[in-house]
Amino acid sequence: ELVRYRLERSAIRSPFNGVVVEGDPRQRIGAALSAGDSLFRIARIDSFYVEAEVSERDVHEISDLQTGEIAFISQPEKKYPIRISMLESAAVPKDTGNVFLVRCDFVEAGQDWWRPGMSGLCKLDVGKRRLIWIFTHRTVDFFRLWLWW
Repeated sequence: ELVRYRLERSAIRSPFNGVVVEGDPRQRIGAALSAGDSLFRIARIDSFYVEAEVSERDVHEISDLQTGEIAFISQPEKKYPIRISMLESAAVPKDTGNVFLVRCDFVEAGQDWWRPGMSGLCKLDVGKRRLIWIFTHRTVDFFRLWLWW
């Protein structure tokens, strides 16, 4: 009875539909496991969101009600509208500098070919700017910071 009980408990079922995005249970066959060890990670495929990285020098342009669009690397000709839902309050260090994570939701329903972990280019609408500001604002910011001392 103990063997039957353990065999019944050995079946792994996910509480939601998804795809395995991390881990391979076949690599752990015969290995010792402890209670609570993670075998693999499953990601939902019924709801997606975008996690955009915004440089710390541009984060002041972000507001909660902004919109934008994303194009995935696999199909760059198709663009999908998004809306900002949350801005992380702390920066995350990356190789190129500190970035803030911005969570965006899709305005339209997801496509069947989307998968978790896809990457692409996200453009957020920050409003109209004068052409002179677009070409010179980074240089002006550099000199402001340099001349501050």
